[in-house]
Amino acid sequence: MEKTKFKIQGIKCGNCSILIEERLKNKEGVVKVKVDQTSNKGVVIYDEQKINESDIYKTIEEIGGFKVEKIEDSIKNTEENTDYKNPDGSIEAKPPIESSRKRGFAIVSTIVLLIFLIATFGPRNNQVSQVNGSAENTQPQAQQQADSNQQAQAPKTLEKSDNPVLEAYVVSRCPFGVQMQRIMADVVKNIPFLANNMKVRYMGAISNGAVTSMHGNAEAQENLRQICLREEQPAKYWPYVSCQMTASGKEDSCATSTGVDVAKLNSCVSDVGRGLAYAKKDFDLNSKYQIQGSPTLILNGSQVSEFDFGGRTSEAVKSVVCSGFNSQPGSCSTKLTTANAATSFSAAY
Repeated sequence: MEKTKFKIQGIKCGNCSILIEERLKNKEGVVKVKVDQTSNKGVVIYDEQKINESDIYKTIEEIGGFKVEKIEDSIKNTEENTDYKNPDGSIEAKPPIESSRKRGFAIVSTIVLLIFLIATFGPRNNQVSQVNGSAENTQPQAQQQADSNQQAQAPKTLEKSDNPVLEAYVVSRCPFGVQMQRIMADVVKNIPFLANNMKVRYMGAISNGAVTSMHGNAEAQENLRQICLREEQPAKYWPYVSCQMTASGKEDSCATSTGVDVAKLNSCVSDVGRGLAYAKKDFDLNSKYQIQGSPTLILNGSQVSEFDFGGRTSEAVKSVVCSGFNSQPGSCSTKLTTANAATSFSAAY
């Protein structure tokens, strides 16, 4: 086994650290992974016969918006008596070989004893099934949550309207924000009728006359560009966003290829009375609804969860929008994909 430690630039939210851990856990050869949001450091123990260090780093950077920097050579995870530091700075001592063997024998003995006691005195039938179900539930936490979300029932009480509006609060470089924009773009593509019932708003603040955002200035500027498109060139918003999400750094080429009036866009971004004024409305709504994470959904003025409708899928988000109608239009019967959308810059859904 090998161990590698690294620092991640661009990880500024708890959702991001969870996403990185889950993405790495799903890679063959990764034995253990821990990402610490406070220090922006991570550690991975892996089987060098199945995956290498560069593949681990590449996996993290492909999620979107992250840069990985190795901070120490990988440490051979042999049976040497070696101490090493965890990402949080604590020291973990590797026990002596003989001690490890004794402890292993004790664990095996304990397991055998427990099996004997359960077989002799333990619960029967349905109770035993519950114990087995718990023991066999080895799926990653995120997968367990996704599975339970698929079975969740929609809320029974929601604000209704003849013309409902679903607002998604995001930041443009958050993997989960990109995921939600990708989903909403897919809904608009397949059910154009719902385009006017969905709007993307942005999280952030204004400081010293400039927009700020949690992942830095590049994200803040892209948030502002998208806000200006939404307000002044709404017909170009979804084509631009759909193009821009395919790969990082395509903002200028996507603006050109989708027919955006670039001069008008740049004028809006630089005009305090326009761009910043639009952004301030979004940020004021952030405060009103106490938005904490990207994405957060607001339907007809009340917070809702896409996971109550099946998860982060096109079908689920369509169902959220349609649940807000007093009388659902026929287009709401259109079935969309129930696949989870990508959380990184990608040409694929």
